This record gives sequence, structure tokens and C-alpha cells, in this order.
Amino acid sequence: MKIDGHTKQLGIIGCPVEHTFSPKLQNFISERMEENYVYSAWHVEPEKLEDAIAGMKALNIRGLNVTAPHKKAVMQYLDVISEQAQLLGSVNTVVNKNGRLYGYNTDAEGFYAALYNEGIFMERKNILIIGAGGVVKPTLMRIIQENPLSVTVVNRTKSKVIALKNAIKEQMDFEINTDFKVFEHYDIVINATSAGMEPQLNALPIDGIDEIDSMDFIDKDTAVVDMIYNPKHTLFLKEARKRGAKTMNGLGMLIHQGLIAHELFTGNKLPKDMADIVMIEVFRS
Repeated sequence: MKIDGHTKQLGIIGCPVEHTFSPKLQNFISERMEENYVYSAWHVEPEKLEDAIAGMKALNIRGLNVTAPHKKAVMQYLDVISEQAQLLGSVNTVVNKNGRLYGYNTDAEGFYAALYNEGIFMERKNILIIGAGGVVKPTLMRIIQENPLSVTVVNRTKSKVIALKNAIKEQMDFEINTDFKVFEHYDIVINATSAGMEPQLNALPIDGIDEIDSMDFIDKDTAVVDMIYNPKHTLFLKEARKRGAKTMNGLGMLIHQGLIAHELFTGNKLPKDMADIVMIEVFRS
């Protein structure tokens, strides 16, 4: 990559952000497509978020990805928010168009594309989601669009699940379950917590959830998805594989949502096989 006076800046902001693979992904795409962009990672404390977004305008940074814990808070500092991002209640991609900041959410479509690519289909399936953080609502809303048989959400803090249940009922007219024992078998189990990621490498997402005391609900007929991509093999996925489950980490989600974000940043359409190219040339090891 040649960096010169015409190079446009892209990046990701979060707290923490040191674990991110996004610079590796986005810089590879720019180089492959012969685009004059460079992508960096910036650690932004919550109390500095407003300053960071003001700096985006001041420095004419072309685009930012936004990760935890800023996806909701960033919305108040943007000029235009897409209809989907408004519906989902969070923004993970900000594009600077002539000094006006546009907010989008690529998480949900990236999640769906990654599962579809792995042959994991949600229609008429019983689905369990562990966690109720910011990424869960957009994920849940995209799952509902695929007509699942049921969706159960559990979390260490029960009040968060109840709030999520009420919001989904109001916005989607869909009733999620908050009782883990409603079903004996779940076809798809999704970890949406940070358990398994540094500094919680030896943690399981079920730790601290009173109604779950083992991983016996996972077997050879279960597809287990961990949204964490670093490390590649979390303790949760290792335990699931011991039980014969099909497993998938969050790398595919990162790639697919990143491709969508890249097209928003640059206005350029990427080749249909770019996800496969990235997986093989950047992340296959």
C-alpha cells in the first residue's frame, strides 16, 4: 500500500479495541482492490466518544466502524441514521459524506450471511441465545425474519432479558422465551457474551446463569455459534465439539459485516467471492 497525501482514513473505535482483526481485514481489501485507503484502530474511552466523533469531522476521516461499548451512544452524535439502524437501535458503521455523518448497522446482515455460508439455517429451528448485550437485539431481529420455531434468551442479569423481551414484542410482535427449560433440545446455540475472550479465556458463557448447570443441552444435532473470533477456538467451542456439535466462531461474521461496511465507506462494489478470498488469504491458518 502506498500512503500519500490523497490517502483516505478509515478506522475502528472501541473500548477495548486491541483485539480487533478489522485493520487486517480492511487493509487487505483496499490493497486487493487498489484503493487508496488506510484503516487503523483507536481506543476511545466512553467519556471521549463525543470528542472522537467531532475529530472524525475535523480530520475528514472517511469512515469508522464502531464496536462495544459505543454502538448505541454514538447515535446521538450523527447527522443521519439509516432506517435499519434506527430499527435495530445501534450503529456499527459511520460514513463521512461531505462533513455529514451517516450511521448504519451491518452486524445483522453480516451475522446472517456468515451462518448461511456455513449451512446453518434458522427457519423452523429452536434457537438459544446466551447474553443480552448490544449485539443481541440486531441479531435477534434478523433471526426472527427467518421464521424460527422459537427463540430463547438467557443472561446473568435477568432484567436485561426482560427489557429485550418487551422491546422485541413491541417492535416485531414476536414472543421470545426467557425460561431455559422450555425446550429439551436447541438446534442452534449462540454465545453473544464476552466469555472466552481475553481476559476471560477460561470462562464459559453459562457461568453465572442460575438455570444452566452444564452443557448437556448441546449434542451432535446442535449447531454452536460463538460470536468471538479472537481466540479462534474458545473454551465454549472446544466443549461443544467434545459433544459432537457443529461449531462456528465469529470470524465469518466479522468478514461479512466488514465487506458490507467497506462498500459503504468507499462506494465500490466488491466481488462476490471476496469473503472466500479474505478467509483463505488473510485468516486461514
